Amino acid sequence: MGRSVLFAVALGVACFGLPSISALAAPATTTTLPARIVAAGDAYALHLLDAQPIPSEAREVTSLPAPLAPNGDVGESAGVRQAHHLYLLPLSVSVDQYVRAHLPEGEKVTETGSGNAPNAYPVFNLGLSLTCVSPHITFCGVYYQTTEAKNGEQELRVDVQVIYLPIVHAKMPTSGVVTVTGYGQTSLMDGSSDPTSVVLTHRQALALRTVVAELKDFGGGMCAEDSLMLKISVVKGGRVAWAATADECPGALTITSAKANLSLYDRSCSFWHVVDSFFVSGTANGTKSDSKVCVDSQDG
Repeated sequence: MGRSVLFAVALGVACFGLPSISALAAPATTTTLPARIVAAGDAYALHLLDAQPIPSEAREVTSLPAPLAPNGDVGESAGVRQAHHLYLLPLSVSVDQYVRAHLPEGEKVTETGSGNAPNAYPVFNLGLSLTCVSPHITFCGVYYQTTEAKNGEQELRVDVQVIYLPIVHAKMPTSGVVTVTGYGQTSLMDGSSDPTSVVLTHRQALALRTVVAELKDFGGGMCAEDSLMLKISVVKGGRVAWAATADECPGALTITSAKANLSLYDRSCSFWHVVDSFFVSGTANGTKSDSKVCVDSQDG
């Protein structure tokens, strides 16, 4: 179930915890983040960077003989926090082998590659995915780059990227008629079809409101191909007072109401577990299937 993602605001990315998604756009945040959010995100990125395995032979430096460019899966924007360390170490040390043998719990190698430039040594890349436990975070990644230095040593640059955003507590009303619509078939190319709509009981509506309130700020991004996974509507006095749609890629729950328009990160498994429970066996199978592409913990 491949997805072709557009590069928005200088980015593009492989995102942890999102199986079959080839890339995600960095947040297209247009407003300035609160200083406390920026400071907390910077601190988190630096803490994560300091936890990464570094060979004992490496010595930290402030600059490299042949500068290595910043590396990562998301570009620069208001919501992205970045940190890096630079090292020199003997050419005989295999950074790749060392990192693989000393991965912190929960981290795994998900990206490898190399690049070449005229009159320069090849640059080798290693990307790690992990679960960052914070309701502020929708993405985090670790990236190693190595290349031979002109003095016979080896250069190493380690980057961390974290999308760190304010917590948004969206409030879905439960008074009125709450209807959820899922689809028997979803398709990134052809759209969604065979809809099934369910009017929720008050207890079901309360359960849905709870998991919606736990969703994170999405921040932005878009895909070249997408499909509709879910619709939610709350009707009062014959009018739609609150509505939301969830898409498959890049994974946003877009909310429209008189009070606020929000875009939340919809890849919470707890959210989809509740949604799936509304549909009886044999209905909304496309929605149920696609909902399995979720993050096991909304904190990750």
